[in-house]
Amino acid sequence: MTSEHDTEVARREGEASQEEARLFDELKRAMASRATYERRVAELKHALAEAERAGVSDRQLTERIRARAAPALDGEAALERAHAARRQALDTRVRAAQEVRDGLKRFLDQAHELAQQLAADEKQLQRLQAQAQARASTQDDGLGATLVAAGPPPGLRPKVQAPPVVPQPPSAPPQKRASQRVRMQAQVDFESEANFFNGFSSDISEGGLFIATVNLLPLGTQVDLGFSLPSGERVDCKGVVRWVREVDERQPDVMPGIGVQFVDLDTRAAQAVEAFVQQREPMFFVE
Repeated sequence: MTSEHDTEVARREGEASQEEARLFDELKRAMASRATYERRVAELKHALAEAERAGVSDRQLTERIRARAAPALDGEAALERAHAARRQALDTRVRAAQEVRDGLKRFLDQAHELAQQLAADEKQLQRLQAQAQARASTQDDGLGATLVAAGPPPGLRPKVQAPPVVPQPPSAPPQKRASQRVRMQAQVDFESEANFFNGFSSDISEGGLFIATVNLLPLGTQVDLGFSLPSGERVDCKGVVRWVREVDERQPDVMPGIGVQFVDLDTRAAQAVEAFVQQREPMFFVE
């Protein structure tokens, strides 16, 4: 950058402005002296004429007075030329600054557009990575079967065989579990406040679903969900991360992911999810 050069130019411009101001004051005093001199010469000529009319004259004095004239002073014209040169230089600097400003604006606009394109490419790459990881983990019997073999997520109770029911008095019927989970493999888009992710569901219930993904979010994170049921019904709703399954090197076949609870599921979407769940063989029940 030229900051040192600009500082030197500014210093010299300041000194030039101060010198011009001093010269202007001296020029005004000189012009005033010249005017005084010319007035006095005019008074001498007038007095000389009066003496000659009275019959008194001095030939040498008359010649000297008539030859007297104030010296020429052209400083004002020189200062005006200096002012014109400064105005022209200032106009040149203003135009140059405008060119720099225009170029900077073009650069910022292009940089903003490139940043947006880069962010979009990063999101698309995240989607591709999630799809590749999910497909690699579901090549055999599917991700749901793997999860069943590894055991249900925390908070879920297996129901391969119904547990024995303790006899109750007629007035106290057995408790009924809230909802059942069934297998469902579908691509799920989920977005938090700061990021957009992509994963695959392995199972779903009327209250939420499990998303197989390496993009793990903290408990309590609110997300926007979007997925399609096998029936083609589109579901878009909000959700909250209720549990997290991290990568376990001891169980490399178990896909990490997050359990998301539905929030504000509208009536149409809730009915579609309920209908799908009721039509499938349950994997386990949610308490």
